[in-house]
Amino acid sequence: MEDRALGNSSATSVSSQSSSSKPRHEGRNVWVLTAYGISGLALFGVLAYYFVQYITN
Repeated sequence: MEDRALGNSSATSVSSQSSSSKPRHEGRNVWVLTAYGISGLALFGVLAYYFVQYITN
């Protein structure tokens, strides 16, 4: 039992050390917001198109 507890705690400390040595991708949120922005513009364009079609007819 103690070996498992020690093994788990050492494994978590090793994984936390290895994850801190890797470069973090903090720019991911920018790409998500960019995707939402492009999707919103596309949706707005489609709605504007149908609105103009409705007004002209």
